[in-house]
Amino acid sequence: MSKFISGICVKSITAALPAEILGIDFFSSLYGEKEVARIVRGTGIRAVRSANGMTTSSLISAAARHLLSNTDVNKDEIDGLVVVTQTPDDWSPGCAFTVHYELKLDTSCLVMDVNAGCAGYVNGLVQAAALVSSGVCANVLLCTGDVNSRLIDDYDYQVRMLFGDAASATLITRGDDSLSFISGVDGGGKNFLGVQLSYAKSGNETGKIHSLKMDGAAVMNFALRRVPEAIDTLLNKIGISKESIDLFVLHQPNEFILNYIRKIIDISPEKFPIDVDGVGNTNSSSIPVLLSRKDWPDGIMCRNIVLCGFGVGLSWNALHLNLSNTKIFKPIEIM
Repeated sequence: MSKFISGICVKSITAALPAEILGIDFFSSLYGEKEVARIVRGTGIRAVRSANGMTTSSLISAAARHLLSNTDVNKDEIDGLVVVTQTPDDWSPGCAFTVHYELKLDTSCLVMDVNAGCAGYVNGLVQAAALVSSGVCANVLLCTGDVNSRLIDDYDYQVRMLFGDAASATLITRGDDSLSFISGVDGGGKNFLGVQLSYAKSGNETGKIHSLKMDGAAVMNFALRRVPEAIDTLLNKIGISKESIDLFVLHQPNEFILNYIRKIIDISPEKFPIDVDGVGNTNSSSIPVLLSRKDWPDGIMCRNIVLCGFGVGLSWNALHLNLSNTKIFKPIEIM
């Protein structure tokens, strides 16, 4: 069943990217030219962004400041902050508290963390839009961010070369627009893609965070089944043909999976942008990073946009929204 939220506006979107880029030369020095070439052929990813020495909150705060400096909404008017991350600076109280402090938001601002991965941006949009539509908040700042390189085993080269670091900021306010969405989850597949936590007391330590593990074949089979199904179901429920959609913006895991999905859905490349090379899989930030890096021609129609997230969990979603009134700013690069 599709859900519907009205009375909102996605006012602005932007992103933040670390300036450091790790490319073929760097990875070849670790894994050898032959192995690196094989992975590049299979993924289309030749380089990723690296937030070496940066915290998740610093990346997110940079994206948020960049957004606020380009909008007419004052930071004191932000009464809701939703932060989506799987790499918080602290286990408690959470990354949103640090971002709230760094941005100097009002003490009455509602603050919440969302632990979500590749489907996290759409989930965050739903949460932020619900807060605005219900009247709880008037201006919600939705932030995503992950320093994925922290969670990767450097010897697991098939994963290390896929994931990059990034953050994003989106402002949702009251307005005349609406969004429709569907979502799903299969917790039985959590071991196919995720990060395990082991509790074990030793001295002043109480646990251990393990490296991200991914069963590539299982995740691909999941994506090729669930993503086309989710998009078709959403469009059927809201009564819009895929030919009427201006743009399909999917989570960006790698070029191979995305092109396979595009062919299954039967969408032209012009309506199905892919932007993963030079950035990497940036988890919950991949959709807004793509939107902010895209060159938007004058007069392009953005009234019918479909977003789709899928991955960790295993989870998936699809969302229809209007971006014709949205200001989208190029990412800021952070040294």
